[in-house]
Amino acid sequence: MPNSDLKLKIRRDQLTWFLDLLLDEREVFQLSASASIVPDFDRLYALSKRELLASLTDAFLHQTGDPKIAVESDGAYAPRSPEKNSESSVEELASQFFTEKAQGAISRVGYMEVSEIETFFKTSEVLIEAGDFAEIVWALLTDKRREVVEHGYQLLNRTYESLEEPHVNGQETLLNTEQLEEIQPQYVYDAEDGRQQSDAPVSEIAQLEQQLANSKADYTSLEQSHDRLDQQRSFLLQENRGLKSEADAYHENNKRLKTLEEENRILREQVARYIDETSELQQLAEERELLIVEKGQLAEKLKEYEQVKAVKETFTADLKLVEEAIYKEHQELEDFQRSLDNHFDTLESCHQTARGALNQIRQTLAYLDTQELNASQRPYGMTSEQPRVGVFVDVQNMFYAAKDRFGRRVDYIKLLDLIVGPRYLMVAYAYVVQIPEINQSSFLSLLEHNGYTIKSKDLRLRGDGSAKGDWDVGIAVDVVSMLGSLDVVILASGDGDFCPLAELIKQQDKRVEVVAFEHNTSMDLQQIADQFFPIGDELLI
Repeated sequence: MPNSDLKLKIRRDQLTWFLDLLLDEREVFQLSASASIVPDFDRLYALSKRELLASLTDAFLHQTGDPKIAVESDGAYAPRSPEKNSESSVEELASQFFTEKAQGAISRVGYMEVSEIETFFKTSEVLIEAGDFAEIVWALLTDKRREVVEHGYQLLNRTYESLEEPHVNGQETLLNTEQLEEIQPQYVYDAEDGRQQSDAPVSEIAQLEQQLANSKADYTSLEQSHDRLDQQRSFLLQENRGLKSEADAYHENNKRLKTLEEENRILREQVARYIDETSELQQLAEERELLIVEKGQLAEKLKEYEQVKAVKETFTADLKLVEEAIYKEHQELEDFQRSLDNHFDTLESCHQTARGALNQIRQTLAYLDTQELNASQRPYGMTSEQPRVGVFVDVQNMFYAAKDRFGRRVDYIKLLDLIVGPRYLMVAYAYVVQIPEINQSSFLSLLEHNGYTIKSKDLRLRGDGSAKGDWDVGIAVDVVSMLGSLDVVILASGDGDFCPLAELIKQQDKRVEVVAFEHNTSMDLQQIADQFFPIGDELLI
């Protein structure tokens, strides 16, 4: 059968009815002979179509493994053991037989979609009238698509339930289910002596012979029906070939349509590219027009440039003449400047000599003042309005403050004149730290010739590699020792370590003034001092 579930889904009476629709009498006898339902052909033709259909139905529904239908001595049909018959089973033979008979319907169904099958084969009236209901149902049941097989089962069940008396192409009516179940074979075959035994009376033999004659007549009629069915099958095959040709043409048209669509897409892309290229050409044409306009403007500017160039050349020639005249004047000014510098150097030398002499006089007066202060109370030439000033310059602090911030040096000579002013200078000490790598002899000599007393010490190296060289303690000692002979103490340093010294000076009712760079001076020292003189550019060289 087409599906292993058929035995579970179809009843015995349905199967008998379906086989009656599918097979004519001749085909029933052929299938029964092929399946060895009755071993003796004479006995086979003695049975009616109904009896053979009942036997075939039982063979379908009750066989197991690879059984064959055999006739037992009690007249009932039972499975024959596989060892006694190696031929194909009834199910396989019947399936092959039905498939060959319904080949046209199978081909027709195979070309149809599931939706088409459900539409065209929704009811069975038209199929029954056309005489191909059984072939179509068998084609549906043997299809590989599960939806088609299910539709075949449904169509078979609906048709069977709707017909009260199923029939085949208007031929004789089958027996109902109870009658089919009561049909039993009337002949058995004795395997030992081959003799025929009859359980019926002699009067029934004549009836059987009459039935045989009727069966032969029916057989002739069935052959004619078979010929008509063959013609119909040929027509359907021809129609199927036509449909197949149309389907091939349809598929070919689809391929052609896809090709045309692809060509259309390519043409659209080409048109789009052409439009883009046209737009680009228009843009290029517009840019060309703009370039032509710009070219004209550049030509005008070039003319203006040529004119400016000519004016520039004239101006350059005039400028060259002016530069030559200026150069001559400059040379004359330089000569005059050199002459003035020579005179200035001479005057500066004289001034330095006079300043040195003046400082020596001041030092002498200061010394005399310290020696004779108790006798006369004031130095010679000093008035009561002139305060006594002592200047203490931390050269090391001032040098590095000027170098780090300004990259310049302090003019100590001008510094001394500025901070002392009209007051009486008692003493001016310059505290210097000697560094072995630097020769400061000329600098110290200059300070000595301009009123400073030099106090010097060498830079000392510690055991840890650091260096020590400052005059903080020395300056404090000198200030304290001379505080009795001074009215004003001027500290030239911004070191905050001098804050206690400044407070001590003020406690002695003395005036303390600080001169240093503002950025390098302690804020506390500026606040303690009576006056703070910030050093500016005028004191730098």
